[in-house]
Amino acid sequence: MLVLERKSGESILIYPNDDIKPDMTVEELFSDGPIRVAVKCRDHIAVKLAIDAPHKMKILRRELKGNT
Repeated sequence: MLVLERKSGESILIYPNDDIKPDMTVEELFSDGPIRVAVKCRDHIAVKLAIDAPHKMKILRRELKGNT
């Protein structure tokens, strides 16, 4: 599980890892289970998100990816 704090206007990216075969079906991609996002804590500035995703998924803060 990954816990990230996000402020208004910030986001996260969730997509398959680079080693995933391009012809993998959605059923195969999520064979280990769904992506779960839970709000753990919030205040007037930010929210903490707990993200539980299959190991086949990559989760990044958008600012780490660049212009995506």
